[in-house]
Amino acid sequence: MNEKNLDPSTGQFIDPMFAVMIAAAVAETILVWVKEGAIPDCFTLMVVMVGYVNLLLSWFGYHKSVLKSPILGSLRFIVTIVLLPLYLLTVVLATKPFYCVALTYTSIFFLWSFWEYLKYRERSLEKSFLSLQFRSFNVMVYLATIYVVIAKFVPASSIPILPEWFFTLADPIGLFAIVCAIVVLRAKKSSKDSNAPLSKILGQIKILLFGDQAGA
Repeated sequence: MNEKNLDPSTGQFIDPMFAVMIAAAVAETILVWVKEGAIPDCFTLMVVMVGYVNLLLSWFGYHKSVLKSPILGSLRFIVTIVLLPLYLLTVVLATKPFYCVALTYTSIFFLWSFWEYLKYRERSLEKSFLSLQFRSFNVMVYLATIYVVIAKFVPASSIPILPEWFFTLADPIGLFAIVCAIVVLRAKKSSKDSNAPLSKILGQIKILLFGDQAGA
């Protein structure tokens, strides 16, 4: 057996782990709903759907990234392993208060950027950790989480200047912001130029959803 076959950073090890996370998510959501004969509310379904989509896109994104920049050190692999149960939590926590899910996404985006930082360090390339953390999609998730947490734990009466909808619509607005962050992240990852204009990002979103029709 050659050294590559022993490398746990390859899909030989990670793919089954992703599959386990998906199976666990199905067992905690769809199977439970079928057994109990109860379909959750629309918002919970949306949270679960976003969690599944993010999990699958992360699986695809991991393969694409390590194919382009193979893992050279153990730290990036460890971060990958830590991320796996977090992906699962974004699905199974759907019935819990949404701030729990938002905090999980904050952890995921933070670790994604840390993973990127380690990728540069492995190749002795200079890249600011803070610049990676404060990219647009990270900021969207961080602000969304802060918003959801404030709306959850700060009484509306203590901030009378804010309209009532600021508190009542915090969860759906927060989820929408997280969805936008995921889309922007994946579109920018698909684009070779991270500073691509909006039109190019929208084009990458179309390719992400429907494939490259030009190559058909």
